[in-house]
Amino acid sequence: MISILVAEDDAELRLNIVELLELEGYQVCAVDSAEAAIEQSESLHFDIALMDLLMAGMTGVEAISNLRQNQPFIAVVIITAYATVDTAVDAMKKGADSVMTKPFKSQELLMTIKRSLAEKSLLETRADLDPDLVYSALANPYRRKALKMLAAHQALKFMDLCRLVEIEDHTKFNFHLRQLKKAGLVMQNEKKIYILTNTGQFVLQHHNLPQD
Repeated sequence: MISILVAEDDAELRLNIVELLELEGYQVCAVDSAEAAIEQSESLHFDIALMDLLMAGMTGVEAISNLRQNQPFIAVVIITAYATVDTAVDAMKKGADSVMTKPFKSQELLMTIKRSLAEKSLLETRADLDPDLVYSALANPYRRKALKMLAAHQALKFMDLCRLVEIEDHTKFNFHLRQLKKAGLVMQNEKKIYILTNTGQFVLQHHNLPQD
């Protein structure tokens, strides 16, 4: 059974998250501070942690290194009402797998959890995520269009994505996709189909991409 650690100081929201996750069959441990989350991680195993960014005491981002010391392979999702692209990049540089903006819908939370767990098993840690790589990836019109097409279609094979982006040189397009993967914006699932990562989804939602 997947075990989830929730650190959220809003009691009502914390209760809502616990009820939602337990209904989905997850095992949940909920606390109201980052310090309490770290304490729980010392004795219990968790697959993923949902950490509020701003709580009394330590922030959710500050707690990541402690959580990873106790459980190196735990996936971490930061939840915040004050998200920007810079906030997301900073959180991911410090080890977060994803950033979610409040308020969020139930399905969005469940999808983020599933995606984060999938990414955790497919990708190396993104603690070395470089903001320059993200902005560089967004500077190219083909890459921006590829991100938008993936957002619209959810998942695409290489040839379908190539056709939608309207680029005939497959070698050239493969290079662009490698840059997007390197920046942590897209990934391939176990069937080698391209999908947006949580980072890619977040960047698309919160970064005003130039119109091509």
